[in-house]
Amino acid sequence: MPPQTQIQRRRRTGNHDAADEPRRSRQSRRNNEPEESEASEGDQDGDVDMEREGDATEDQLVKKLVRYALACEYARIPIKRDGIRDKVLGNNPRSFKRVFEGAQAQFQQVFGMEMVELPVKEKRTLKEKQKANARKAASQSVTSSRQYILVSTLPPEYKSQSIIAPSQIPSTPEEAAYVGFYTMVISLIVLNGGELSDTKLRRYLTRMNASQNLPMDKTDNVLQKVVRQGYVDKVVEKSDGDEDTVTWCVGSRGRVEVPPESIAAVVREVWGDLPDDFNKKLQRSLGIQESSEL
Repeated sequence: MPPQTQIQRRRRTGNHDAADEPRRSRQSRRNNEPEESEASEGDQDGDVDMEREGDATEDQLVKKLVRYALACEYARIPIKRDGIRDKVLGNNPRSFKRVFEGAQAQFQQVFGMEMVELPVKEKRTLKEKQKANARKAASQSVTSSRQYILVSTLPPEYKSQSIIAPSQIPSTPEEAAYVGFYTMVISLIVLNGGELSDTKLRRYLTRMNASQNLPMDKTDNVLQKVVRQGYVDKVVEKSDGDEDTVTWCVGSRGRVEVPPESIAAVVREVWGDLPDDFNKKLQRSLGIQESSEL
C-alpha cells in the first residue's frame, strides 16, 4: 500500500476517534447517574431508619418512665430526678425533657394523672435555717426539690368515693383509715397555725381514740410511716439539759395531696350544721381568699 494511502486512513481513523469521545463521555455519565441516585436514595433510607430507631428508643424510655413513676407512687416515695436519670434514661441523659414530656402526655391521656414537683422542704430548726442562708449567699441559683409525685387531673365530679375508691392493698378498710388519719393530722396542724406541739397532737389523738380506731398498727408506728412518706415533718429541737422540743409540721407531700380546699371539706363534713360566719372564719384560718368557694 502506498504511504499516502496509509496516512489518509490514519487521519480518517483519528477523526472518527475524536468524534466518538463526546459520545462515550455522555454514555458514561448516563451509566453513572443511576448509581449516584441509588446512593442518594440509600443515604435517605439510612437517615429514615436512624430516625425510626431514635423514635422507637424514645418510646421505650417513655414507657419505662411511666412504669418507674407508677412503682414509686405505689410505694408513696417521691419520683426523684436522679432516679429517672439512673434507672430510666441510662446512656440517654440528654433525652430527659422529651421523655418527661412524653410520659406526662401518657399519664394525662391514659391515667388521668400528672407528675407535679414537690415543694422544697422547709428549714425548721435554727441550724437548718443558718445552713440554708449560707447556701443562698454562696449560690444565687433557683432552688428546686427535683422530686415529683403523681396527682389526679380528673374533674371534681369524677373524684367522688364511688369512682376513686381507696386502694385494695393492703385492704380497703386499712387504706381508708390511713388516708383519713394523715388527712386529719394535717388538718389539725394547719388549723393550729402550721405547727403543732407533740403534747397537743397526742391530746387530739387520744380524743379521737386513735389507738383503737387504727386497724393497721400502733399509733406511733403509723406516725413514723406518715413522716417517712412525707405527709408530715417531725421537728426535734435539742436543748442542753432540758427535754427535746418536738413540733409537727406539714410535709412536702402533705402540702400537695391535702391542699387547703381539701382541709376545708373535711372540716365542714366533721362539723355538720355550719354557723352563719363559719366559712369566713375557716377561710381566714386556712389562708383562702374570700372570693373562693368552699
